[in-house]
Amino acid sequence: MEILFGSLIVFFILNVPLAIAVGLSCVLWMILSPGDIPSLVIAHRFVRGLDSFPLMAIPFFMMAGQFMNQGGIARRLIDFAYSLVGSFRGGLAHINIMVSMFFAGMTGSGVADTSAIGSLLIPSMRESGYKKEVAVSVTAISSVIGVIIPPSIVAVMYAIVAEISVGRLMLAGALPGIMLGLGLMGVVVVLSRKRGYPPAGKFDIKNILPSFKKSILALMTVVIVVGGIYAGVVTPTEASIICAVYSFILSKFVYRTLKWKQIPRILIDTGIVCSLGLFLLGTTSVFSWIIATQQIPQEIFNLITGITTNEVIILLGMIAVLLLVGTVLESIAAIIIMVPIIQPIALAIGLDPIHFGAIVVLSVGLGLATPPVGVCLFVACGIGDTKVTQIIGALLPFFLVALAVLLLVAFVPQISLFIPSLMM
Repeated sequence: MEILFGSLIVFFILNVPLAIAVGLSCVLWMILSPGDIPSLVIAHRFVRGLDSFPLMAIPFFMMAGQFMNQGGIARRLIDFAYSLVGSFRGGLAHINIMVSMFFAGMTGSGVADTSAIGSLLIPSMRESGYKKEVAVSVTAISSVIGVIIPPSIVAVMYAIVAEISVGRLMLAGALPGIMLGLGLMGVVVVLSRKRGYPPAGKFDIKNILPSFKKSILALMTVVIVVGGIYAGVVTPTEASIICAVYSFILSKFVYRTLKWKQIPRILIDTGIVCSLGLFLLGTTSVFSWIIATQQIPQEIFNLITGITTNEVIILLGMIAVLLLVGTVLESIAAIIIMVPIIQPIALAIGLDPIHFGAIVVLSVGLGLATPPVGVCLFVACGIGDTKVTQIIGALLPFFLVALAVLLLVAFVPQISLFIPSLMM
């Protein structure tokens, strides 16, 4: 264990790319560890880690998000959200959060959410009197909803690594995602009263139906994905393919905002991102095999129970570790590395695997908007022309509410298990 984790930490310090660092650590362990382990094991476990049909859902959901982002679908969703919550105090901030909830049900990607919505709403919020720190914070933290509400790329990856139902875990994120959105809107209400943030416009019930009609085809993506999985008509992988094709047709032939010249770039970007993710999954499959064969989770569990047998403290400890890891690793990388270690501990203290999956997805999702490596935070700061260090104070109340939602999900299992048990 010392060789495996020690070399991995050294490679991290040397700033070696994560996938290569994990692979080299596994190679060093096999060379230096006692016992005659064939080198062919590395290749076998690498390929086996990628031999998964549900894994195909990830590139197609990514592609769908790219089509929607380039196809101007966010603008229609903003108009619909404007008609619903634009008349509230802090209307633009409410719109930002609500559109994130809509967008989350289409792309499953927090980064796609940040780039599409932030580029439209951060400048508008600044013009309406919001401090740029608040505009950036709202955009970044609301993007976390994108990895919770189904479909979720992070949930797909967790289900593959943990070998649990992709469909059930996706549905488990629906209620926590809605709770997170409503909680963030509650923070906006309080801030708006204290700081006098204005409504974005006057409420007019006549505007709701026209804006809904304009966005109905985009919103149908949620029905296609979640409804198809629930009805048992399609698997999550098949739903991702339908989602990508539907998004392309909608952006190119219905809204006519997607240009032919944009498509090669979308396909290339999707391929690059997915290839990096798959290489990481392959190397961490070897890593997971070593961890399992050396009974490292059992050793860690014995160490923990030697300190405390209180299940609440153990769960809080795992959440703290996940939040810490999420601040320095991208969410999918955190899932792939941490799940083989902590899932056996969670099962040993009696947690439902779907419930624990929802906890993990939400925990590492918060890392997207947490310094120092939060991807959504950096994207939002780039759009808002500010530095991460400048927005920590504005981000804190939103983060605390998100943390409260996480703890509710952790200690009230029915929040995440109600919809999967009802629908599947």
